[in-house]
Amino acid sequence: MKKTAKWISVLVSAMVLASSLCACGGSGQKAAESPTTKASAAESGAKGSGEAESSKQWKAALVTAQKLGDQGVTDLCHGGFMKAAEEYGMDTQIVEVQKGEYEESIRALCEDGYNIVVALNVELVDATSKVAPDYPDVNFILTLGEVELDNLKCLLGQEHEGSYLAGVEAGMITKTNHIGFIGGQDNAEINRFLAGYEQGAKSVNPDIVVDPVYVGSFEDPTKGKDLALMLYNQGCDIVYAAAAKSGLGMFDAAKETGGLCIGVDVNQNDVLPGQVIGSMAIAYDKWIYDAMKEIAEDRFVAGVFWNGLKGDNVYLALPTKEQYDLPDDVLKAVEEAREKVASGEIIVDPTAQKDRTQ
Repeated sequence: MKKTAKWISVLVSAMVLASSLCACGGSGQKAAESPTTKASAAESGAKGSGEAESSKQWKAALVTAQKLGDQGVTDLCHGGFMKAAEEYGMDTQIVEVQKGEYEESIRALCEDGYNIVVALNVELVDATSKVAPDYPDVNFILTLGEVELDNLKCLLGQEHEGSYLAGVEAGMITKTNHIGFIGGQDNAEINRFLAGYEQGAKSVNPDIVVDPVYVGSFEDPTKGKDLALMLYNQGCDIVYAAAAKSGLGMFDAAKETGGLCIGVDVNQNDVLPGQVIGSMAIAYDKWIYDAMKEIAEDRFVAGVFWNGLKGDNVYLALPTKEQYDLPDDVLKAVEEAREKVASGEIIVDPTAQKDRTQ
């Protein structure tokens, strides 16, 4: 029987309260009084080979600073986490951690015997890097961070490579020579999306204008919609959002205005057929699953791992003809760009133009 618990707060004094998980979005606390949940291999249909080889009981926690329900990276990571937990019979805990409680929440999990801690989002990089050295027997997996520790695997996507393809597509389809970008926050991680997008667009349309705006949050689809409406009303005929849950507002704005848009993180081409021209997808679920499998099979490798177009770790998911009928020249240009980026013939700069000129 699967259960998840939402960790509401962790006090430095180790007082903790447990509550049931609210699926929608981001972060948590230690539940000493509440039972952990065991992901049953019977429910998943089979046990992993690693479980048969080791009698060690794994307790795995997923800690996220962004809430489940974003239909993007957080949900993807959760899917990979649960798949591995079910396959290897791991006890699990889901922690949607509150701002200001990052370090205490992760530390409490380690004290409570969790020997696998998966930390999501850039907000948790500092907390994870501080806690991990104090618990050398705990295996840590971190997304969106570059930290070198003996018990930490950092998983990052080369979003600028996949976004380059989105830019090529947008640069060829636009009729106004004016396209927009919505970021959740103005930081280096999100601006990798912008960097590739603008470089790809300019590679096929040197005169194109790319306007970036930022929500300031990954949890505000209303503001995301307002910003998308602003971009459409200012002449952008295509908008690309890298803003997690905030980016969902872009689809509402596109529906109201008739504008075109590009999805992110997962294949969102069916969200608004006829208006979504593609989705820059990222295989976070596979990365999390593979890392947890390594741990369960006693072959965990720590380090910083960048994943790009090579191996389809990031990729542009193109719509079907029924979803959006892309012209043949656009399909050809995207494929040629994919091959050149994957082979290294084209090197995409991960730094956005606005940051290179500061």
